[in-house]
Amino acid sequence: MKPIIVVIILLLVTTPFLTNPLTADATTFILQPEWYIKPHSYKELVSWYKELEKIFPDYLEVFKANELYHTGKVAGGYDLYYVRITNESRGLHKPEVLFLGGPHGDETTGTIGLYWFTNWILRKALTDEPCLEYSKDYLQWILNNREIYIEVSHNPYGFDHKQRYDAHGWDLNREADYQGPGSPTGGIWASVNGKTLVRFINNHTIRVGCDFHGGVRMLLYPWADTHVGVNGVSPLSNRSYSNVPPDFYFYDISSLRLGSYIGDFGGDLNPSNIGTIHELIDYSVRGGICPWAYGADVNSNPAEDPYVKDESFGNYPGAGILWISPEISGPKNPMERYFGNDTTIGYGIEVRRFVLHQTDLAQPYIRWISTPKNLVVIKGSTVSLKWQVNGSLVVDHTFLKWGENPDPINHSSYTTRDHNEYSNKYIGGTGWDNAEDGKTHGVIYQENITFDKTGDYYFVAVAQVDQIYKQVIHREIYGIKPYLRLIKERTNSSYYEAINGTDGIEEIKGRDHWYSPIIHIIVRDNLPPAKPILHGKHITKTGVKNTFTIEIDDPDNDNVFLYVDWGDATNSDWIGPYKSGETLEIDHIWSDSGIYKIRMKVKDIYNAESSWKTTFIIVFKSKS
Repeated sequence: MKPIIVVIILLLVTTPFLTNPLTADATTFILQPEWYIKPHSYKELVSWYKELEKIFPDYLEVFKANELYHTGKVAGGYDLYYVRITNESRGLHKPEVLFLGGPHGDETTGTIGLYWFTNWILRKALTDEPCLEYSKDYLQWILNNREIYIEVSHNPYGFDHKQRYDAHGWDLNREADYQGPGSPTGGIWASVNGKTLVRFINNHTIRVGCDFHGGVRMLLYPWADTHVGVNGVSPLSNRSYSNVPPDFYFYDISSLRLGSYIGDFGGDLNPSNIGTIHELIDYSVRGGICPWAYGADVNSNPAEDPYVKDESFGNYPGAGILWISPEISGPKNPMERYFGNDTTIGYGIEVRRFVLHQTDLAQPYIRWISTPKNLVVIKGSTVSLKWQVNGSLVVDHTFLKWGENPDPINHSSYTTRDHNEYSNKYIGGTGWDNAEDGKTHGVIYQENITFDKTGDYYFVAVAQVDQIYKQVIHREIYGIKPYLRLIKERTNSSYYEAINGTDGIEEIKGRDHWYSPIIHIIVRDNLPPAKPILHGKHITKTGVKNTFTIEIDDPDNDNVFLYVDWGDATNSDWIGPYKSGETLEIDHIWSDSGIYKIRMKVKDIYNAESSWKTTFIIVFKSKS
């Protein structure tokens, strides 16, 4: 009997993870996923994205990048599907990020996790489905202010055949034009996959990117085999790393924060497994995508010219990307049960956290915390304004500018104190502070403003961020300028970049300061409401319901509340709000006979009260 019991237990355990979406209604499967299941093939995975596109056509576009760039079919007869996630009604030319499904086909965690991230953010941002971890406002902000690109899989053949290499037997993470090619490959950019990636990146201004891997738990960044002996020490962990890039400090701090935020489901991410490729990988990675995407623009970064064959393949203006290669899971191809779902921790949630953190980091921004854009207050009021600075690692300065000019950025009358507690530090002051296991405990800034005179006032929050990162490490080797375009954009007001790309001219203009949306606050005097007007009988009987009609009016057209003292030791308490000019009915029953003094008044939403309206009513005892 024991073997039978074991079989039954196994069936009970595994059955929930064997759901086949093809047997269910596609919309139900897409919008109500019970588990983050695994596709059986690249074709099926693409079909899931296409179903999402049908449901959310204004936010998701699935396209064949190999056809767009005329690079041909991938070995094995495949098309290379890319995906764009953004609110298209807000236009393009937003900060762009790019995430690649695994170049090694048998390393599936990121490839599958990227689909479930896409599914999750569209459902949570655009439907009524509740989201406990993030506000819908934040998720909608991401869709409105970022362009998220996903390559469904960089190696469709390997994904289908559960193998590392493509149909040629090539390693698609060894053919990049940075100290490449490695082995085995057909040469630099020999594959359609590689050619398409180059065309895509050179036609966009990608700020943040990654290629997902598996087989160990690490977060890797440049360099691999170049710049031997160029070392750096983390200002956060004090750990020493070899072969460090010029933007080492930004890579180090951002990756440590990222590792903490991802969580520990797949294993702890810490300074011992977050670092340069050379430091953590014990084999050669020549021709890797990560170093190429970061440093291969030799026109901007001449120190990298010895490693790039730009004479043969041209320069790479799209490089300069904050590119990380996450080894996201110990198992290369984890079992379905380890992917979790919307709320059950698994690799699905960890990939989601990775994508959100990196997408947020693409550009600094300021968000108001619970402050409406158009607010009406009374003279003498104090308003608490709260804001948060994100898309960065450290806030050097932040403050409010305001005045009666609708353009407070350029024409302000007042400035609050400067919050500069984190100036010249490597981390601190952002909404992502103390990020850990999917949660943040960020800094919220606050100023209390008292208005002594009436008028229209306009507020903007200002921030300067990440200034310490414009200082590159080992300037004697790399020069004085950062390689990362996202650092140039936020630390150099003279920086300008333009690419005539797939979607037209893509521009990046450097800025010293970043600004919130402008808040408009109207400050006015307040007149109390008029005395209410009462209509109704003045003679009644005990036990009889009496209905009174009351007219209310406020000279400022504010909403008002009504209070009635019935004279019998009972009252209505404050009821409402009611619109100014509204006529309402209210009932009362007296239990005892007598002459009762009725008093009533109204107050507006600012607690200004009318004078009392007084009347009398005679109540006779009802006959039995």
